[in-house]
Amino acid sequence: MYVGRIVAVGRSSGRSFVAYRVSSRSFPNRRAEVRGRSILVSPIDPSDLARNPYIAYNCIRASGNIAVVANGTQSDMIFERIEDGAKPIDALAISLVAYGYERDELDTPRIAGAVRGDRAWLGIARKSEYRVSEFKLEEGQALMVATYEKTGFEPTALSGSASEIARQAFDLSFERPVCAAAALAAPDWSGYDLAVYNPH
Repeated sequence: MYVGRIVAVGRSSGRSFVAYRVSSRSFPNRRAEVRGRSILVSPIDPSDLARNPYIAYNCIRASGNIAVVANGTQSDMIFERIEDGAKPIDALAISLVAYGYERDELDTPRIAGAVRGDRAWLGIARKSEYRVSEFKLEEGQALMVATYEKTGFEPTALSGSASEIARQAFDLSFERPVCAAAALAAPDWSGYDLAVYNPH
C-alpha cells in the first residue's frame, strides 16, 4: 500500500516523540538532515525544486518542551505560533486552514503533529475536510496519519531512541520509503534528541 508521507506522535520510556517518513513515487531522491533544532527534507538535486516547490521543508521543529512534525512548511508556522503562546491544537488548526491542501496534481493533504508533555496533537487538511485532535499519550502508544489511504488517526508501532524511531518509521510496511526522521524528548524535557535515517 502506498500512503505517501507519514506523521507520527508517541511516547516511549516516559518520553514523547514525533516521527516523519517520506514515501514518494515522483521525487524519491531526497534526504533528511539535522540542522540545529530542525530537520530538513530536501531533494538531492536542487533542480527538482523547479518541478515541485513542495518537496523541501522543515519536517520537524523542536525546542524546549515542544516538538512539531509536518509534511510541509506549515511546520514552521505551527511551531512559531506555539512559541508565541498559542495552544498546540489552535496552532495546528489555524495553520492547516491557512495553508490548506497542496495545489499539486494530487491535491496532496497537509498533515501535522505535535507533542508536549504527555499530550499530542494530530491534524490533516484535505480538499474535502480539516480535522485536528488532541490525545493523552499512554506509555508505548503511538499514532500516525498519512497523506493517502491512512488519513485517519490510527495506532502504529514505534519506540526506542530517536535513531531507532527514525529507522522504524522508515521500515513501516508501506511502499516507496525514501527517508525518515524523529525527535525524542530529553528525560528532563529540556529539549529533544533529533535523528534521521537515510538509506544511502
